[in-house]
Amino acid sequence: MNSEQCRVARAMMGWSIKQLSRKVHVAQRTISDFETAGRVRPETKTRIRSVFVTNGIEFIHDEDGIGLKRRFNLDEYMTRFAERASHAQRAELETPSVDASG
Repeated sequence: MNSEQCRVARAMMGWSIKQLSRKVHVAQRTISDFETAGRVRPETKTRIRSVFVTNGIEFIHDEDGIGLKRRFNLDEYMTRFAERASHAQRAELETPSVDASG
């Protein structure tokens, strides 16, 4: 995991630096320094990565390059799907219909 992957993973989770620092049990400055300058102890980087992996972030490093994937647990996925569906239903109800019959 590099500093850019850390920033992106944190954004994917919707976490602030403060929230990530609490989960990893380090100072906010530690997270900030890692994300901006790449400076962090190896054991701290391992702990940060572990928090992300435990929460569904998959770090990719293969012949195609590096990246991230986020896996949702079933409950989180269903909640998000239900929210999207209700937004779509509301938008559909709010859209005026046009009578083309005549």
